[in-house]
Amino acid sequence: MVIAPPLHRRLGSLLYDWLVADAVVLLVVAIFSLITTAAPGLSHRRSILLAVCFLTLGGYFIYCWVNGQTLAMRVWRMRIEDANGRPLTPGRACVRYVLAWVWIAPPLALVAALKSFGLAGASMLEASAGAVFMWAIVWSALSLLRADRQFWHDALAGTRLVPA
Repeated sequence: MVIAPPLHRRLGSLLYDWLVADAVVLLVVAIFSLITTAAPGLSHRRSILLAVCFLTLGGYFIYCWVNGQTLAMRVWRMRIEDANGRPLTPGRACVRYVLAWVWIAPPLALVAALKSFGLAGASMLEASAGAVFMWAIVWSALSLLRADRQFWHDALAGTRLVPA
């Protein structure tokens, strides 16, 4: 059994990847805004932008994971492989990408639901940031329940983080 890198390194890598993802999304939003300014009547602009961001981030992470590491994983000295120690296939990387949204989607869905019922008192940004932070603590702590210390979304995807 291969034990995952220490939790602080995995969370450091996650934070670093989050910064890289923010930069990628900002670039996508800027380019999308420049392009769609010429089409003011474009309906569903927000939905299209969200889809483009989701697909662009997916392309970035899937490409990096198929090649073994993101930039953050290099810095924090870890790599990703499948459960048998082989490089990820594009299909397995896609599954991991979708499952990795468990870091973000549940707390944002909760905040949106509370907001729609008028129960979220703080601003949407503050409530979302707080919910994501609290959920990240819970989700990362759940990895300590596993003997191999892997995150649960990795176990479900058939992937694992290993020291590089």
